Amino acid sequence: MARYVILRHEDRTPPRGRPPVLVIRDGWSLVGFIVPLFWLLWHRLWFAAFGVFAASLAIALMAQNPQWAPLALPFHLLVGFFVGLEGQGWRIGAARLRGYQIADIVEADAQEAAELRLATAHDGATEESPLLATLVPGRQLAAAETPDFLFAAPGGVNR
Repeated sequence: MARYVILRHEDRTPPRGRPPVLVIRDGWSLVGFIVPLFWLLWHRLWFAAFGVFAASLAIALMAQNPQWAPLALPFHLLVGFFVGLEGQGWRIGAARLRGYQIADIVEADAQEAAELRLATAHDGATEESPLLATLVPGRQLAAAETPDFLFAAPGGVNR
């Protein structure tokens, strides 16, 4: 099962037609690995796209030298691997900067199942109370344990 991060906009009516709720799969992105620059541009991650463009340009310039040319493909694959691995976390971080807050983290087989789990969990909750975030059944996500998704300490709390 995949883990989905459910983000809700803090105003409940986000500006410029943005959806009030985002469901983002937290994990590997195959398209981000294959075409990292276009994947980043599609998801409006401008700074990361600029960084990937600069890295690709540097790799292309490096490949002009016959001595360094054999390293061009492994470096391009390394950039793609990095975007495929961290891209979804960057999407979550960008959404948090745009005013979205983590409402829940669920495990589901597909995005539709995660949305259905959100809808059924929200039926019993009042409008003022936030959704309970359960990583493991019976364990709630405390405010101090909210990961920042950019520089997460492995197995620890980000402070």
